[in-house]
Amino acid sequence: MIHTPGGIRCPDCAQLRRPPMYELSRMDYARALGAAVALAVALGFVGALLIPPGRGFRGFFLIFVFLIGSGAGTLVAEGMRRATNGKRGQAMQAIAVGAIAVAGLLRIVLAGAPLDIVLEDLAGLILLGAAVFAAWGRLR
Repeated sequence: MIHTPGGIRCPDCAQLRRPPMYELSRMDYARALGAAVALAVALGFVGALLIPPGRGFRGFFLIFVFLIGSGAGTLVAEGMRRATNGKRGQAMQAIAVGAIAVAGLLRIVLAGAPLDIVLEDLAGLILLGAAVFAAWGRLR
């Protein structure tokens, strides 16, 4: 006997499978990657304009940066979910985190800042952390 969400069943009747929202085909991976790359480029460009690295942002502005990061992560996750018809799971989470990392690097490169500023850019670290946290949770 096997315990299933619908009750106890025999092994022949149980036929346990993963839910369809966690099963990704090659086309789903391609759509997720396409949406993630497009959103990463757009967010990197907007981030370079709105929150340039190395400005020494402090205080109340960091709360604003956290909210922007949460919105960016949600945007990436929702864009990927819509592109793949509601797929989720660890693979989607990994793609989203990669896209957010690419957006963070593009933000620094497009702003013309040196790459060694990454660890000194508190606003950028908060932005990336909030975005990763939001995207990870939405694609769980």
